[in-house]
Amino acid sequence: MLNQSVDTPDPYVELFIPTAPDSRKRTKHINNNVNPEWNETFEFILDPNQENVLELTLMDANYVMDETIGTATFQISSLKVGEKKEVQFVISKVIEIILELSLEVCSSTDLRYSMALCDEEKDFREQRKRRIMQHLNNFLGHDKANHLTTTREVPVIAILGSGGGFRAMVGFAGVMKALYESGIFDCATYIAGLSGSTWYMSTLYSHPDFPVKGPKEINEELMNSVSHNPLKLLTPQKVKRYIEALWKKKSSGQPVTFTDIFGMLIGETLLQNRMDTTLSNMKEKVNKAQSALPLFTCLHVKPDVSELMFADWVEFSPYEIGMAKYGTFMTPSLFGSKFFMGTVVKKYKENPLHFLMGVWGSAFAILFNRVLGVSNSQNKGPTMEEELENIRLRHLVSNDSDSDDESQGPKGTENPDVEKQHLQSSQESWVQRMLMALVGDSALFTTREGRAGKVHNFMLGLNLNTSYPLSPLAGLCTQESVEDDEMDTAVADPDEFERIYEPLDVKSKKIHVVDSGLTFNLPYPLILRPQRGVDLIISFDFSARPSDSSPPFKEILLAEKWAKMNNLPFPKIDPYVFDREGLKECYVFKPKNPASDIDCPTIIHFVLANINFRDYKKPGVRRETQEEKDFADFDIFDDPNTPFSTFNFQYSNEAFKRLHDLMEFNTLNNLDIIKQAILDSIEYRRQNPSRCSVSLSSVEARRYFNKPQSNHHT
Repeated sequence: MLNQSVDTPDPYVELFIPTAPDSRKRTKHINNNVNPEWNETFEFILDPNQENVLELTLMDANYVMDETIGTATFQISSLKVGEKKEVQFVISKVIEIILELSLEVCSSTDLRYSMALCDEEKDFREQRKRRIMQHLNNFLGHDKANHLTTTREVPVIAILGSGGGFRAMVGFAGVMKALYESGIFDCATYIAGLSGSTWYMSTLYSHPDFPVKGPKEINEELMNSVSHNPLKLLTPQKVKRYIEALWKKKSSGQPVTFTDIFGMLIGETLLQNRMDTTLSNMKEKVNKAQSALPLFTCLHVKPDVSELMFADWVEFSPYEIGMAKYGTFMTPSLFGSKFFMGTVVKKYKENPLHFLMGVWGSAFAILFNRVLGVSNSQNKGPTMEEELENIRLRHLVSNDSDSDDESQGPKGTENPDVEKQHLQSSQESWVQRMLMALVGDSALFTTREGRAGKVHNFMLGLNLNTSYPLSPLAGLCTQESVEDDEMDTAVADPDEFERIYEPLDVKSKKIHVVDSGLTFNLPYPLILRPQRGVDLIISFDFSARPSDSSPPFKEILLAEKWAKMNNLPFPKIDPYVFDREGLKECYVFKPKNPASDIDCPTIIHFVLANINFRDYKKPGVRRETQEEKDFADFDIFDDPNTPFSTFNFQYSNEAFKRLHDLMEFNTLNNLDIIKQAILDSIEYRRQNPSRCSVSLSSVEARRYFNKPQSNHHT
């Protein structure tokens, strides 16, 4: 009951629990009422390990500034679980407010906690196996010895694409045309991409006519899209539209960084009229297992630790987004929402695909001055890889302040006109600053502050079980241990991956997400999850090299080291094969001992090299005219005027066709190698029915059978 004063109050109540993530709630105000009844219900998610105190503040709404009437507190720990209790709050010794409080245990969370694949992916795999069995029988011909009769014989094949900007995207476009038209794509369960390759996968899988319409037609559209200078997208009118859209995101409480703007530029270039499409929309392309399941990746990094030492790999599919290291996953629609202890406390609209494309390829947002040619000409100065090696993450990430969160003090005015005026002023100020930064002579192009992507931490408040490495077969692998001198051949930096076993900071309200190429440039961690049980990996590496004749194994050697440190089966990568065999279009790396290394995949490692393409326009068909020979006579890394620079975001039709056709040819020229590897994988499956199948029960069984109980073999 409120005492009558000269001006009848317009009361409302604010509820504040400092330890809760969505910590402040408020009722509506009731005009001119000294005995109000609000009858409103609010929910807070609490950490039972914290001391949770409810602070109630009675406010009087005024035109200019609201007035605080008084405050009272309540210890929530005095409530019992399942109990409903009426609590009386006394304000200023004379005012009584009655609340009904109850404490309940959250029965379900929005995060999925499991090392297993989600049910949707399991269903997809079962359907896909049946389709692949038919396709493999067609692809392998009518030889009865190779004919598959059961899905247990079907190998799990994964296609991988590396980073490398538009060079990787255009090269992967040629690869996919070859795989699609040769029938190999129909035999693949997964396609995984990193950075530039994710841009092609996004373009392909978001296309309304795919997979009925194949890469041939879609690649022609892509060629037209990348023939224009991306600077045309930076007109003040378009930039203003981008920034106003981002203001809506920021004002709703979500973090916004330069990666958001970069994602819009990439989306406008590649997706164009599909700017509203989302990752969830890609379910339509796999709902009947009609295509390989696309997997994308980025890194979670810490501001104060080099990404070469610590990085958590985040995986994205149309079904889920999450971190296999911790066994935490969510549906794509929840990525970016505000979580606490595994439950969504504030849900936002699903981020558009172009935002994710910006995150997946954010190395270019970090070095945006090189993309625009502001500080260096296209082909002078250090390479992207050299620049990234010199970057420290504290230069990329802004401080994790709470500026995007709800204010921790009272909201202020209740008057809608004053609020609207304040909001409009804030928006105009923010838009003006961003416009000046983008189209003006700004430090935005010469500094790297705040360039990393940022999202709300979906693992905020969790208790982590730090039992790494992530493989459920840890300690059970039969592969020979890797000697130190062997490991040294993989990387020159002995600190590489030194801190990968460290956990994520569950107290940080936001996490920074960056291009996975900052650690190594191939998305093997997605495919090496033991639960995916991959038999054959067809990998395409478009990474930059010092010259066309340089050894092409740097990135796969890093992947090998990462796998060994996580106790994941990986074939021995022999860097000396280059000395023996020279530069080739592809290399095959098999398990050392197939009989014992039954979980180890075979890898076909394709590299970016112009060898036989110079003389052959199709496998077995020589070039005849001078025009045909001139078309194929080009270097990729040795040419000082190369159009294939990592930083080039505009491809002439000729440059596009050269790179596209080169990688299409290299793929088709090695179909026999792919076919033989598939046959070997089928044979491995037949000899080892449990190959690459992982479940908790099989892990326990392997622990039992691996005990040296007797000399008998089963």
